[in-house]
Amino acid sequence: MTSILGDLPLEVDLKDSRHLELADAKVRELLEAHGSKLELEELEQGLLEVEGPTPVFSLLVLKLAKSRLALRDVQRDVTLSVVVAMYKEHNRIRRADEHPHGEDFLRRKVGQLERLLGDRPNFHWRLIVVDDGCPEGSGKIAQEIVEGDGLEEKAEVRFLADGIREGIPPVRALSTTDDSQKGGSIIYGMWEAARREVRGEHIVIYTDADLSTHLGQVGLLIEPILKEGRGVAVGSRREPDSVVVKKGTRNDRGKLFIYLWKRMVPVLGEVIDTQCGFKAFTSDTLEQILDDLLEYRFAFDIELLLKSVLRGERHIPKVPLAWIDSEEASTTTDLQPYLPMLRSIAAMYRTYLPEDPTREEFASFVEDLDEAGFARLVANIPPEIVDREPYEFADFDGVSVDELKERARLR
Repeated sequence: MTSILGDLPLEVDLKDSRHLELADAKVRELLEAHGSKLELEELEQGLLEVEGPTPVFSLLVLKLAKSRLALRDVQRDVTLSVVVAMYKEHNRIRRADEHPHGEDFLRRKVGQLERLLGDRPNFHWRLIVVDDGCPEGSGKIAQEIVEGDGLEEKAEVRFLADGIREGIPPVRALSTTDDSQKGGSIIYGMWEAARREVRGEHIVIYTDADLSTHLGQVGLLIEPILKEGRGVAVGSRREPDSVVVKKGTRNDRGKLFIYLWKRMVPVLGEVIDTQCGFKAFTSDTLEQILDDLLEYRFAFDIELLLKSVLRGERHIPKVPLAWIDSEEASTTTDLQPYLPMLRSIAAMYRTYLPEDPTREEFASFVEDLDEAGFARLVANIPPEIVDREPYEFADFDGVSVDELKERARLR
């Protein structure tokens, strides 16, 4: 390990200002001493191969350094719009001294973007937070922070309810905010961003409200768009050089979910981590895919990626990232949305893809599953699924619908 990183603690607390300042200082030192992408990648690979506890702090610093390096040679004007959905974030948006679950995420995200882009006058950016119909008034609290801290030039607050009431095209299918679970707000926020007059290229990013993904990694996410002409790029927690700190037990149910959706919409190829809240689209791509959507709940990511592929995005780059779980006050932990998401994906297959015997068989199976059957299946997931890594499911199709029916006791 380079001496620059040698004195860092193993773990990083993204709510701790001292840790964030230390990470920023180490990034500057690294780039002064190791100014090439190859050198940083060699350092990263060495740390990934270290036996024992994962040096999370050091690996995050390397991701942040690589992100800054990715933008170093970009001279043209680029505008970034970063969209965040909020629902019951009234505690997490506060500072830690205001609430035990406080992450101060709005100020933190602005600060992360400032550190990455503040010395690059050709990059123009704005954070757009969208209230998804929060009954506790997350949007109002966000507005108070923006106005109280003088952040109007850097952040704004939108309300999905306003978009529905005004009949904004991409959310016209919604009657109330109750019809949305995150997806409606992200779609509305991206549509609002994409239709604006901006300077230079326009890239719209969406991310989660929590602090799991440090926005200093935006340079890594948008690099394929800026340098390879891609229309979409997705962050991924499933790559060999991803850094993931996840609380709790292994998620075999998540593997089952991936196996099943891969059988219904295999056109997404090697993309596995569709639910990672860190994705980027050019505004031109968004103009083509935000019309006539089916999904405004948690499966909306898959529909956006599917429509991107069908509109000509033949290969969606997967960007390894550092992701540090933020379970406190999570708004999705208890929702267990896998079966509703699978049903939505079955509807996407029927809407967007030609009929196919295998896809049809799996779609029909999912549509016939009730909550009790799905619970039985989750309790009896075939070992061929449990014992494999999710990236293998792009090609592996060795578990039949008949076996799944037996395990769900549907036959």
